[in-house]
Parts: sequence; structure tokens; C-alpha cells
Amino acid sequence: MSSGHKFDRLLCALLVAGSALAAWLLFEVPAAMNIIDYRGIFRPYHGVRAVNKDDPELGIIHRPYLRLAGEQSGGNIGEEYQIATPLPVYRWDARYDRNGFRNNTDLKSADICVIGDSFVEGMTVPETQLMTSALARLERKTVANLGQNNYGPQQELIVLQRYGIPLHARVIVWMFFEGNDLSDVQFFDRWRQSPPSFWSQFVDRSFTVNSFQLLKRILIPRRPGLDRAGFVHLPNQQDVGMYFSYPAHPLKDNDRNALAETAQILSTASHLAAAQDSRFMVVFIPDKFRVLQPFCEFPKQSECSGWVLNDLPERFRESVVSISPGAEYLDLTPDLVAAVKAGIMPYFSDDSHWTPEGHAVAAAAISRQLRQMVP
Repeated sequence: MSSGHKFDRLLCALLVAGSALAAWLLFEVPAAMNIIDYRGIFRPYHGVRAVNKDDPELGIIHRPYLRLAGEQSGGNIGEEYQIATPLPVYRWDARYDRNGFRNNTDLKSADICVIGDSFVEGMTVPETQLMTSALARLERKTVANLGQNNYGPQQELIVLQRYGIPLHARVIVWMFFEGNDLSDVQFFDRWRQSPPSFWSQFVDRSFTVNSFQLLKRILIPRRPGLDRAGFVHLPNQQDVGMYFSYPAHPLKDNDRNALAETAQILSTASHLAAAQDSRFMVVFIPDKFRVLQPFCEFPKQSECSGWVLNDLPERFRESVVSISPGAEYLDLTPDLVAAVKAGIMPYFSDDSHWTPEGHAVAAAAISRQLRQMVP
């Protein structure tokens, strides 16, 4: 082969390699600059972090005046497990205020302020059917929704200080979810000790990484849904297949330590509320399994039949009362159980969160507590 042909082949190879590199950079540079987060493209429901901005205290928070609209087949459990029945389609169209919270208007004041995580934000539930919207109708008051997906108690305290206290609400409602709030405490402590580097954040947003994970989800079989399944008997209805995300187990040492830290956080929040003469109510959100387990028949393959419910509601109540004597406490478990007995399903089948009916049950319970426990 002549030297001219060798040069042409080398030039051609360089052009191909250069074109491939340019195409890769075209996708990855926006991710490196935090302009595009491919988690939100490849996993719309679980890619909520893709629409967040960095915050030095909170880690992340939704962008101002954000609008989230989309749909996806399957919830947070249906994505991870192979469920044979057709997956429900989740649709959402959520709008956010100047601070990145799910309020239709920028509130300068509020009668009731609700703090919490994704249960309060309720991204896949229409705004009119949110717990905070239902509570506003029941109480005929202005209710501020300060829920933020993936937040734990430390971040929620910052939300209260930064956004809740300036609203001068007469009532502050703090929602605690047993499924992951204790693990969120531990995660955020680690984040504070060792914040993620630029490289690790870029990897999380990367086109290459997220496209590879999508390919894995397509090619590698997921665990059978029956591993996390139970069939609920509802009055006068066919059995409903339900799937569970958070394993129930006795509390471990790190859980008890996180509970003690949460109690201290709530004590601080209670004092902040008392300083402006606000009522302070702590609401316990039970995990789906705690509510539905008494009504479930588990297939032999399901690991859920071996799960053991712990005494977290009682421990949490004791912590709230002992550390924050001015706080009121409400456990939503009895109300959600009563709803199931009445044939109302408060949880999505393949997701950990409340249905609109679950939001309505929670709003009614909080409203009843507000009317019964008048200071």
C-alpha cells in the first residue's frame, strides 16, 4: 500500500474518531454545565432531581417557577420489579412557586404551613386533590405546601427556617414518613461531612451513564414482582395486587440514633413555632406495608410474608412528647386502615405514595386534629 493510501486511511480514522468525540461532547458538555440532567430524560418520574438546582445548605431544591409535566408507565416499584399485569400510567402537570414549592401563587403569608417530602409535594397527584389543597378547603384557610421530594428532617428544618417561619402561619404541620426519613437523616449527615464532587455530580447527570443504565434495565431481567407482592381483600371488590418498597424490620442502632437526631430537630422546630405563637403538629405517615399488611394475602414467593412491623409509631410519639412538650402528635395509621376497611385504597398499586383518596384521608385526619386540639 502506498504512503498516500496509508495517509488517507489514517485521516479517515481521525475524522471518524473526531466526529464521535464531537458528538459525545455535544451530549456531555451540557450535563457537565448542569444545563441538562439525563436522569430526567431517561427516567421521567425518578428523574425529578434533574430539575433541581444546587443549594449550599439543602443540597438541592426545585428551580423557581418550575413546571413538571409528563407521564410514565409504572411507579417507583413498578420500575424496579417485573410486574406481569399492565402497569398503571402516571401523569403529572405540576407548577411551582418562586421558591420551588408546589403552590399556585407566591405566598406572602399563610394560615397553615405543611412541611414534608414527596408525600406532601405529591407530584403525580393533581393540585386540586393534594392533601394541602383538601386541607385548605376543609379549614377554609390558606395552606402553604412546603413539601420537597427526597428531603429528610435536617433539610425540612432549613425549609421551616428559610421559607416557613416568614409566612407567620398560625399552624405548622410537620409530616414524617417512616419509610425513608430515618435513612434520609443518615444520608444527609454523610452529605454534610463529604459533599459530592463536581465529577460525581457530572457522572449522575451524564448521558453516557444514564443511557447505559437504561440499556441495562432493558436487557437485564428485573426481579419478579411477586417477590414484593400481596393481594388485598377490599369489601365487595376483587382482590387488588399491591407491591411494597420498604422492607419492615426491627429498628437497628443506626435507626435509633437517627430517631434521636430527628427528635432534636423537631425540638428546634417546636421552639421556632412557639416563638411566633404557632401551633406545632407532628404527623406520622406510615409506610404502605404497615397499613395494608392486615388485609393482605401473600404469595409463597413474596418475601413480605416474613417482614416484621416495628414499634416506630410508639417510639416516635414518645420522642415528640418528651423532647417537644409543646408539639401535638397525629399518627395517620388508624385513619388509613379505616379507609381500607371501608373499601377505599389510599395507595397506588406499584408505588409507595398516596392516591388522591389517600391525600383526602390525611387532610380529613389533620383537620379533625386541628379542631379537637385547640390550645
